[in-house]
Amino acid sequence: MALKRIVIIGGGFAGSDLARRLQRKLSKDWEVLLYSRENHFVFTPLLPEVVGAAINPLHVVWPIREMARGATCRTAEVRALHLDEQKIEYLGPNGETLTENYDHLILGCGLAVNLDLIPGLRDHGWALKTLGDALVLRNHVIQQLERAEAEPTAERRAEFLSFAVVGGGFTGVEVAGSIRDMLSESARFYKRFTVEDIRVTILEGGPRVLGPLPESLSSYAHRKLESSGIDVRTNVKVTEIKADGVQLGEDEFLNAGTVIGSIGNTMQRLLSESNLASERGRLLVEPSMRVQGRTDVWAFGDCAAVPNAYDDSISPTLGQFAVRQSKQMAANLIATIKGKELTPFSYHTRGMFAAIGHGRAVGNPFGVKISGFIAYMMWRAIYWSKMPSIARRTQIAFDWSWDLLFRRDIVELSTVTTSDLKDPSAP
Repeated sequence: MALKRIVIIGGGFAGSDLARRLQRKLSKDWEVLLYSRENHFVFTPLLPEVVGAAINPLHVVWPIREMARGATCRTAEVRALHLDEQKIEYLGPNGETLTENYDHLILGCGLAVNLDLIPGLRDHGWALKTLGDALVLRNHVIQQLERAEAEPTAERRAEFLSFAVVGGGFTGVEVAGSIRDMLSESARFYKRFTVEDIRVTILEGGPRVLGPLPESLSSYAHRKLESSGIDVRTNVKVTEIKADGVQLGEDEFLNAGTVIGSIGNTMQRLLSESNLASERGRLLVEPSMRVQGRTDVWAFGDCAAVPNAYDDSISPTLGQFAVRQSKQMAANLIATIKGKELTPFSYHTRGMFAAIGHGRAVGNPFGVKISGFIAYMMWRAIYWSKMPSIARRTQIAFDWSWDLLFRRDIVELSTVTTSDLKDPSAP
């Protein structure tokens, strides 16, 4: 007798957790398959720390097979959904097109970065979504220091040492703070410039940075960012990104050799081409997380506009909501299989935190506003507790302890191989 099959698309924390829960609770008549483009899960909130050389890059990723132990994991790109036929189409190891049938399909593939939101962002900007983004950006920042050291002209050197972050949300503020910390600690090793020559600018289109947080915390973050040497500009409109900087409106141009875009998400192409009901770039789902108009397709996490029964709102794109949704999703799938009533998703946020660099953070855990070093240590403790294994917790704790005691590493993680060198015998 053929096994019944649940297919999960998306190997994030929530998708991996869901696969593990289902594999543990379902009978042997069911098979759980997890599809992910990469064989690891990335803890994206810590990517700014990777860029700023505060954490070993390997310590923010975990093998999906270890997290979703017991489930069948396939590292492959899903190319199309054939909903009426109950099957997915994915890319095989040799580039061939393969298909997989399902009885229930779970969509948890998150959102994609919209690189076309601002003209020039795709060609001249840097995104921060994947481990590859963080590694390449980290190397680039260090390379900019080396270029500045080798550059004899002050004007060109200033361009190498100018960094602009478009977007003053959580990611934008954290990556700006992390980069500034690394640059401040590293400048002493160079002869042609000092820390005063380095410029980091946050460009926010709204009236304040960290908009989802209370205004008092946002104001505190603004002040502390500027006191650490970061120029924070609000109510600015970025109209174009060029190779040498950012166009602001029609009349102003900000010179910057590095522009990081931390704004604008869009629906994954796989979902936009599926004809599933959507609104504002997210799938429309029922309170049970079943996709509207379907009985065998479910969605959760950032890609879905999940109604929250706690306050009749739509769940925000936050990791704490996605993780809680995975738990409820598992319960509802099992209830469906057993013919029982489904439970609507309901969750009250535990609060939000943002690191702002220089050993400071802001946050509102359970509605209590805190800031400074205490908030920073709480921010670290919360993320530390979310690590999926004792080994990773130990490694992260060591990284952070090292960061408190010693200067950050400015080693470029080069990927140049012997075959890339024109003369392998040259020094």
